[in-house]
Amino acid sequence: MPKSLLLLLLACGGKEPASSSPPPADDSAAPADPGQDIRSTHLALDLARLEGVATLDIRPALGSGEVWVDVSGLTLQGLRLDGASVDHSPVDGILRVPVDGDAPVTLVVNYAFPGRPRGAYDGWMPDRGLSFIWPDACANLFPCDPAMRDGVVFSMELTGVPEGKVAVYSTDTTTNSPAYLPAIAVGDFGELVVGTSEGGTEIRAYYENDADGPEEAAQGTAHLVDVMSYYERVYGPYRYGPVMGAVQVDWGDDYGGIETHPNYHVARWDFADEEVHAHEAAHAWFGDAVRIACWEDFVLSEGTVTYMAARAMEQVGGPDFWPYYVDDFLVPVCEGRDVNTIVLPETCNEIDFINDPLWSLATYMKGACFYEEVADQIGAERLDTVIAEFYATHAGGATEMEVMLDALAAEASPEEQAAIDAAAEAWLRSYDCPADYAARCRRHGNPP
Repeated sequence: MPKSLLLLLLACGGKEPASSSPPPADDSAAPADPGQDIRSTHLALDLARLEGVATLDIRPALGSGEVWVDVSGLTLQGLRLDGASVDHSPVDGILRVPVDGDAPVTLVVNYAFPGRPRGAYDGWMPDRGLSFIWPDACANLFPCDPAMRDGVVFSMELTGVPEGKVAVYSTDTTTNSPAYLPAIAVGDFGELVVGTSEGGTEIRAYYENDADGPEEAAQGTAHLVDVMSYYERVYGPYRYGPVMGAVQVDWGDDYGGIETHPNYHVARWDFADEEVHAHEAAHAWFGDAVRIACWEDFVLSEGTVTYMAARAMEQVGGPDFWPYYVDDFLVPVCEGRDVNTIVLPETCNEIDFINDPLWSLATYMKGACFYEEVADQIGAERLDTVIAEFYATHAGGATEMEVMLDALAAEASPEEQAAIDAAAEAWLRSYDCPADYAARCRRHGNPP
């Protein structure tokens, strides 16, 4: 998403994320820890009253004697545990409720949520008719654990939609996903039924119901059915239900998209941009279904889908994204006119992600160029196979970019592995771009 979520939020500068206290020390470790698991969350939200009821199915951390959720942006109005009323107050934004044993419990929270200012990008923005909780502002909309390690299945129902307006929202995410996935858009929407993919996913576009809306929707989704068919056929099934929707939203003058499957959002100015749609659709595979274990693994999400979007569009006869990637984004990064950084740090969840240079075009472009160089070394078809097997293994869970590098190593010969290691060093682990960076990334389909 080179022109998508990245530029949108960079335009917002240093927004203050929702306050989020960490979990207990023994529950903040690696992705596979036996800690608490919020298994599902059902949200009943009243947009008129700014009130909600969240029903959470939670498995406690082994031996912890409690369940906990972040409610730092909410006003609690009632609490039930397995049907019985309980009375507990949050401390530093974290609600902790004692439980007996380690069996899953049902926690029901009645609460009020704030209407956030139109440019806050950290909750429900009534003036925009939009929610925006990526990456960690879920606690301004519902009780949650914002950490990526805990995947949740969501369902939602809405009331209080203004008369004459259409609400587009994710009624059921169907698979373990990040806490930022629930998304709402309310407006005057027209609807374009784009078509149905080979895998049986119906694709719709919800556009601003004005003179340009239908044309922008048709232009931006011109190859989307074929791209989705490629993703499903080559990488694996779409896990977010029978319908995928692209929703045109008004974020002001900003550009971008956000991967809130099954209804991803795209800024009004980018709705005619095929790259943004292909990119956001690919996030159903990486970023949403395959979550990143650490924010330092951001390249596993963004670098992977940037490559996937270009690969799929090329295979279905759509526009070539590589000149766009290189000339418009990679060159400014490597020439120092845009932010550059090492895009695969050695730490895990030790950075302030919102303010870290990892959240920049460097991650998208260096990551995509790494995959493109691997494709030139082992063949794009073999790389497709590795990505597909990785998705089959890790969908519904959280993992790391190093695991992807291990998967590539398992596929490669010793000579190929040396080349892959060199590509990882050059693109992922080095601050400076390779001396011949533009030629190396533009060398698409022409092995050295």
